[in-house]
Amino acid sequence: MDLYDQSYEDVYRYVLFKVGNKWDADDLVSEIFRKAFERFNRLQHANAKAWLMTIARNTVIDHYRKKKDLAVGEDLDGFSYPVLFEEALEKQDDLQCLKKSLKSLDKEELEIVNLHYFSEMKYKEIGSIIGKSESAVKMKASRMIKKIGLFVKHCLEGASYE
Repeated sequence: MDLYDQSYEDVYRYVLFKVGNKWDADDLVSEIFRKAFERFNRLQHANAKAWLMTIARNTVIDHYRKKKDLAVGEDLDGFSYPVLFEEALEKQDDLQCLKKSLKSLDKEELEIVNLHYFSEMKYKEIGSIIGKSESAVKMKASRMIKKIGLFVKHCLEGASYE
């Protein structure tokens, strides 16, 4: 299946970012592709990747709903583990400031970061997943990048925003 070969890495990175451990990520990715395979003949969308990422998003939400220790609700989109940033940063201070800045994002902004930077989705695809226009997603991403940049700069200068 070409969709599997083309999308596996993106789906895996997205799920790993959301659940924070490879064991749950492996199980969930298998479930996502099983669901996609079962529904593939009914695929009416022009964008198969957006369709697949919607299945991934919903599967992760269902995963958290099944966990007894988490409250069920829309806030589930905010649960994520930005551990993958650690590989790209050399200094601990930078890492701490970046983590703090990510905590300043609302759940929709965090979802955009995840889908765009970890799953390499286009803004149009992200818009179809979160129910916003491509231009609205681009605008939100632009503002979010500026917000993170300012926050990290102030954090590194010693300002406290907690």
